[in-house]
Amino acid sequence: MPRCFVNGCKSVYDSQRSAENKHFFRVPRNFSRLQVWQRAIPRLDKQVSSSCVVCDLHFKDSDLVKEFVHNINGDAIIPRDNWVLKDDAVPRLFPNCPSYLSKPARKRKQPAVRRAPPVKVCKRQGDGDVTSLCDDGSNSPGCGAIASLYSELVDLAKTNQKIQGWSLEVVDASVVVYKLKMENAVPKLITML
Repeated sequence: MPRCFVNGCKSVYDSQRSAENKHFFRVPRNFSRLQVWQRAIPRLDKQVSSSCVVCDLHFKDSDLVKEFVHNINGDAIIPRDNWVLKDDAVPRLFPNCPSYLSKPARKRKQPAVRRAPPVKVCKRQGDGDVTSLCDDGSNSPGCGAIASLYSELVDLAKTNQKIQGWSLEVVDASVVVYKLKMENAVPKLITML
């Protein structure tokens, strides 16, 4: 007579009749589903095989199909004699084992949509804004250094001066720094910042 495979379970098919009948389910034959069941059932002395059975005490009610539902002039619900497991059912409840083995598996939440960190804006003394990566957003010494560097680069770009082969050009509120190389009388862009 088959016994429930779960360690410590007292359910036995036919030998221990009680007021309520136990329902037994065969372990799935599909290899991937079998591996999921092996990881779920806390038993170290034996491996789950396709000839083993597990009783209904180890499944959530949402994993069991206990009744037929037919639509004949409305809904007709007929209780099933032989319960059936849903396709994705896995034994999760182990009442005769330590409580940490019966904890329900948590479903992972979707990762939160992460926004890009805001770019802090540092005002320079002139008329424009200079974007910088100031951590605190205040007028820190680093922010002032970036503003002065920006103004120096703008002045160099206006006078068409180069810095060790780098060309400068002001586009909107940005300074573009680039390096050109002439090949066969055609300028070629090597690097740009």
